[in-house]
Amino acid sequence: MADFLPISLPSRCVTYKNENGDPVNLNDVKARSYQGSDEIYITQINPINLEKNYLEVLKSILLGVDPLQLTLGDRMYLILWEYVNSYSRTMRLKTVCAHCLSDIQVTVDLGNLENVKLPEGYKEPYKVKLPVSGEKINLRLLTVEDEVEVEKYSRKHRKTSMLYRYARTIVDEVDVIDRVDRLSKMAAKDLMKIMSFQDEFFHGPEMKTTFTCPVEDCGEEDILDIPFRLDFFFPDISEL
Repeated sequence: MADFLPISLPSRCVTYKNENGDPVNLNDVKARSYQGSDEIYITQINPINLEKNYLEVLKSILLGVDPLQLTLGDRMYLILWEYVNSYSRTMRLKTVCAHCLSDIQVTVDLGNLENVKLPEGYKEPYKVKLPVSGEKINLRLLTVEDEVEVEKYSRKHRKTSMLYRYARTIVDEVDVIDRVDRLSKMAAKDLMKIMSFQDEFFHGPEMKTTFTCPVEDCGEEDILDIPFRLDFFFPDISEL
């Protein structure tokens, strides 16, 4: 059985509470690498059940914090941490060199990606002023629980699932469905302000890396974006 090891979550756990309602101590949060019982859920992951299945995995591999509270930045950190510690430190990605236009394969060192931390002093709820209406609203970061609920909601209400996702980030006493209706009637610029809050407080792995084109007559350097992909759960056997 794998040992639980200390991990340094990019959020610093500043938004998390324990079962007593007290702040979670970052030093108490630990994770272990995948084992056979986790693969039961992982091997069944697809775009439709990703949130539900990976939540079950998080419940097993994580100590010290409720996985439903995890921010998406922390979850991405854990996904890569697990890939590095359970499968391989490297991943091969295909791309096209922007200089010579050759199809190339780049080996990415996932353990060497920069991790962006939440800024010091970040607290929730976070007050934001909307540019068109001038209204001030309270927002929070998206969590694993939000993504699980969006996955459920989108099965019956795919058309408004995007609005539902961001309605969940508004902190008030109004029912979330009423918030969806409110967002649907909101000025586009105000809605963009709410959506951009997640990017403004981006934290987690910086999903990009530099590479040198391996084509002999090229050798130029460039930056490769690393999109989220199901390959993070299904590693290339040749890399194990």
